[in-house]
Amino acid sequence: AMIRWLDFNDTWLAAEWGHPSDNLGGILATADWLSRNAVASGKAPLTMKQVLTAMIKAHEIQGCIALENSFNRVGLDHVLLVKVASTAVVAEMLGLTRDEILNAVSLAWVDGQSLRTYRHAPNTGTRKSWAAGDATSRAVRLALMAKTGEMGYPSALTAPVWGFYDVSFKGESFRFQRPYGSYVMENVLFKISFPAEFHSQTAVEAAMTLY
Repeated sequence: AMIRWLDFNDTWLAAEWGHPSDNLGGILATADWLSRNAVASGKAPLTMKQVLTAMIKAHEIQGCIALENSFNRVGLDHVLLVKVASTAVVAEMLGLTRDEILNAVSLAWVDGQSLRTYRHAPNTGTRKSWAAGDATSRAVRLALMAKTGEMGYPSALTAPVWGFYDVSFKGESFRFQRPYGSYVMENVLFKISFPAEFHSQTAVEAAMTLY
């Protein structure tokens, strides 16, 4: 939650908007835990290159899904994508197999997803500031569950009637614009001048200059 609370972070604007750096909550916590255990066992801790690579992957997962798929359109909050991206990346950091990672990610989709109501009147509230922290911490929990053998759900998205597409996405399938690479990290925006929405940065700057 500390990563997001002051609202000085990045912004990704697409069909769905969001803040991919929110994934750092789960990534940094996991990296710290892995490194402490490694050092205690006489092994080398994770390098910053490994941490930054995990960050790039999380940015790419969240950002590429967001390019063509709007979750706010169906009333869901963008932190859903934080949970999914963090789950996948943390699961890999923990050394899960491909099948275990798939299990973990399916658990993230099956999970109940945050409604966007806390970002809009009449319910705007402080959950806006900790929702992403909650999502990335939940991701760590799901990855750890998958590591201990918790089963996954192969058609979590596509199952008729009961899958995510039918329940929460009006029966539509996700669309994808590009393969995963490093596009999101290379094109992400930053709102570092003022702790406000990206599109309000120039307005706040003008107001501060005038008054």
